[in-house]
Amino acid sequence: MRVWQKREYRLFNGMMAIAVICFLTHYYVGMFLLCLAATLYVGAVVLVFFGVAKRQAIKKEYYREAKQMGLERTFVIPYNESDDEIWFEIHLIEPGEKRRSTPVRVLRQYTRDLQRLYNFAKTYPKKRVVFVGTTHPALTIAAMKEAKRLGLAYEVAPIIHDQSAPMTKREWRGVLRKMYGDEQNIRAPAKGEWRTLIVRVENP
Repeated sequence: MRVWQKREYRLFNGMMAIAVICFLTHYYVGMFLLCLAATLYVGAVVLVFFGVAKRQAIKKEYYREAKQMGLERTFVIPYNESDDEIWFEIHLIEPGEKRRSTPVRVLRQYTRDLQRLYNFAKTYPKKRVVFVGTTHPALTIAAMKEAKRLGLAYEVAPIIHDQSAPMTKREWRGVLRKMYGDEQNIRAPAKGEWRTLIVRVENP
């Protein structure tokens, strides 16, 4: 969804730039450019609002499913399903509670969710359930420790699967502010520090 969002905003900026050019040049070319500018402006605004509403609806559905599974901080998106195997992408749930979290609380919730996902996988009607997550070092290490404790096979992918996961420093600060308020000043991981962890749960 972040890829979708980034592409959408690039398209929005392009449409707005063309609208401004059309508006500024309609005095010399003709009134049809003014109509084109107005159309592009309205279209760009509608595009953004529609995209935001659509993404929120999708997130709400995934969050509802996560709640039914008993998950606190994560949700999963199924993909790449075959007769014997299914893959799930793990994502963090954006905080919705009024009370701000702390890094320790988020880490504990994340670890508890990994146990719940393991329980979910053991009852899933497939021979193999694979979880994939692209995240920063702290959560990657926590997931590796939990996988080792549960006796699961895991590997760090040579390249990250979710190319939209690494954040800029500005995006990182925005996430920290949303999750922890202005109290935390955690260093933004470099792009090369993000990893994709693959964990496999085998069922008899």
